Amino acid sequence: MFTHALIRIRKVFIVLIFTTAMSTIGGISQVCAGVKDEAVLVILSARKEPLVQPVIDLFQEQTGIKVVLKSGQSPALSQQILQELPHSSADIFLAKEVGALEYLRLKDALEVYQSEATKQIPPQFTASDGTWIGVSGRARAIIYNKDLVKEADVPRKLADLFDPKWKGKIAATNAGNESIVAWVSALRLKLGEEKTKDILLQLKANDIRLLSDSHTDVRKAVGRGEYSLGLINHYYYHLQKHETDPAITNVGIVYLDQGPDEQGELVNVAGAAIVKGAPHLSHAQKFMDFLVSTQVQKLFAEVNFEYPLVAAVETHPEVLESVSCRSASMLDCLHKMDVDLDKLGSMVEETTRLLDEVQWN
Repeated sequence: MFTHALIRIRKVFIVLIFTTAMSTIGGISQVCAGVKDEAVLVILSARKEPLVQPVIDLFQEQTGIKVVLKSGQSPALSQQILQELPHSSADIFLAKEVGALEYLRLKDALEVYQSEATKQIPPQFTASDGTWIGVSGRARAIIYNKDLVKEADVPRKLADLFDPKWKGKIAATNAGNESIVAWVSALRLKLGEEKTKDILLQLKANDIRLLSDSHTDVRKAVGRGEYSLGLINHYYYHLQKHETDPAITNVGIVYLDQGPDEQGELVNVAGAAIVKGAPHLSHAQKFMDFLVSTQVQKLFAEVNFEYPLVAAVETHPEVLESVSCRSASMLDCLHKMDVDLDKLGSMVEETTRLLDEVQWN
């Protein structure tokens, strides 16, 4: 099952409280108000409905539990959760990236929950204290236009992007994108502050084009031939391949730094957690277990080409074919950047400061 509905990744989650989030919080609270005492499950989702709704529909059908869904941006949703402590109106928080979950964990805003079902998720994709779990994975990658880039010239390392031959030919998202912030945070963990800053400055010096806060804009611009290369999460390549206009689907993908002695690519996760003081705790626990069930893991893989995190579920064949992966799981084929995802949340503020400093906007 394929869909072209994408998650437009918007404002980066940062520690500061935005004034603009406050009106959204009020609207969310009104939606959640009045359902605390009903037999329902209230979900706050930073992921948009096209991906989440099929999962919710299946959950309602199989359990008979009514779900109230409120989608929004991470800053507003997180601030609602914090403002309502210790008496939450919401049960579940669905996040696009680990950073938002970790921020709430550090604020003691999440319930600890571990079960035999959630233990199927590898430890590197869960909180060390059991407050959140990853539910689907994605890796950083490069999308390239095959009409503009010969196979022999495809970059293989991050440092290759500094070559003057790519000057003005690389597209990326700006600092308003949560994934770019997570990537830079991971580089800081792996390489240190000065090396990471140097990487960003070299990319800027090579006239990298920061289009917007949306990977959709990046992959479409590369597909149209406006840029040779684009920095993306891997599934945007597959979504570009399934565009209806064949003129913009001649694209390829490469995962950088895949040699045994190289740094690898960041594999991050979309995740879920039970909100502290959840009014419908037993329903929330059922939903957490449901997210790691075989049928839901397959749904994440089929709808958005993401990586299932449960070993029994295979990665989408097209994703495996893109790198000639002989395993049933892309996680076995990628050389992953060796960083602790549960450290990313505490780094968001300083990473945002660094991106501002190098004018990544």
